[in-house]
Amino acid sequence: MHRRAPLSLFLGVLTSSSCLIFSAVAQAPSTSQQSSAQREAQAASWFEAHRAQPGALRAFVQRMPKGGDIHTHLSGAVYAEDYLEWAATDGYCVNPKAGTLVEPLACGQDNNYFPASELLNRTSVYDSLINRWSTRNLQFAGKSGHDQFFEAFSGFGAISDSASRRDDMVAKVANRAASQHINYLELMLTVQGSEVRQLGREVGWNKDFQQMYRQLLKGGLTKLVTLGSQQIVQLEREVSKTLGCGTPSAQPGCAVTVRYLQQTTRTKSPVEVFAQLAYAFELASSQERVVGINLVAPEDNPIALRDYTLQMQILQFFKRQFPNVKVALHAGELTLGLVTTENLRFHIRQAVEVAQASRIGHGVDILFEERPFDLMQQMKRRNVLVEICLTSNEVILNVQGDRHPFGEYWKAGVPMTLASDDEGISRIDLSHEYLLAATRYGLGYKDLKQLARNSLEYSFAPGNSLWKSPEFKEMVPACASDTPGETSISKGCSTFLYKNEHARIQWQLESEFARFESLQNSL
Repeated sequence: MHRRAPLSLFLGVLTSSSCLIFSAVAQAPSTSQQSSAQREAQAASWFEAHRAQPGALRAFVQRMPKGGDIHTHLSGAVYAEDYLEWAATDGYCVNPKAGTLVEPLACGQDNNYFPASELLNRTSVYDSLINRWSTRNLQFAGKSGHDQFFEAFSGFGAISDSASRRDDMVAKVANRAASQHINYLELMLTVQGSEVRQLGREVGWNKDFQQMYRQLLKGGLTKLVTLGSQQIVQLEREVSKTLGCGTPSAQPGCAVTVRYLQQTTRTKSPVEVFAQLAYAFELASSQERVVGINLVAPEDNPIALRDYTLQMQILQFFKRQFPNVKVALHAGELTLGLVTTENLRFHIRQAVEVAQASRIGHGVDILFEERPFDLMQQMKRRNVLVEICLTSNEVILNVQGDRHPFGEYWKAGVPMTLASDDEGISRIDLSHEYLLAATRYGLGYKDLKQLARNSLEYSFAPGNSLWKSPEFKEMVPACASDTPGETSISKGCSTFLYKNEHARIQWQLESEFARFESLQNSL
């Protein structure tokens, strides 16, 4: 017989983030009067009954627990309005002719510049900046969605690249996640980027990867990793302070577990990419809040195309040095006409087979790959997840509906989840992506629930899973006799959750599902 106790007994011995998780569990109603299967079936029935009402479905998916958003770029996730507010506070000016920000020290260089604090009284300029920094009025931009999207980053780059606003950025994204019932984020960001690239240039290129890695270590890479780790720790403190975590005025974002992926810019020279990847693997292996690495920047960039195979080989080298570091890769964010057909045939395969990626971001050109169905079966066998970004793929690549490989991945049984990519630039949120999946591809509530569970099962959160397998049929023995949503938990399950962050966030999701389904069925 399992010993059970009220959840409140365990709150005092858990970490602060765990306390937030268990407090959410304690709020869920008892499930003793109705089985979880019945609650799920009733919620699924409601969903189908309202399928022809997009507004009702939007309200449903807004409230629906979604687990994690594991493919999101921190700088692109912030809305332009927030950047403009910070620009005004921080003393920036605006060049109205160019439609650009001017850094505070340069504000006096031209009499036409005006303080960003006056933007609210100059709505035409204000609106034009939002349009430049997003895809809000793409039809009037005079550019492709691809160009409008990627050029947006340069507009707010002076603010987003500043460490002084990074805590505000994380806080904004975490609060938005909480409002959508997302309990976990993996945010892509760059720490010590310019310093690491400079070190790479100083060391110089060497075809002997092992020798070059030694030279980087000798040249000061370890010191940069230490500084980067300290930056992450400081960022965590500042985010907690900004959100008021642990105080009576704590903001909703405090309940969201935030982890980071160190970015490497794929459009730099081989020596700079190698140095960045060396740094990323070192940082992820030594800083617990950095749970993995990724490559970023347009995959169709000429340098990214030229060096794609080389970059996969560099990743393979470091994956062998650091087998426990998780790799997620943007791969196959391409389509016919954007690049030559030759470049559509191997990117995803090399990301899986050479670089040993655990997750693929976008994966849009899968059907152009050599032996695509064989590749999808291999991804299924290896449990390689695809991070699907529907709005991003529509805006950047003009791929949507039946042209998107969503249905083929689904039929092949490849693990999938939905992700926002850059919700600030795209002017959307993760709830919108769930709505699109339901309306475009006929997914029901149980299907959406699987996508949400996948987001956490395939996350890089440390520790063991709550589930015996990714089919989500049985929980691990330690928690097999416990029911998420109940107000008590066995000592064995509590101990297991305490030791495994991965399982903790999954338990939180299941508890939120129980509460959501009970409330949904009472409407």
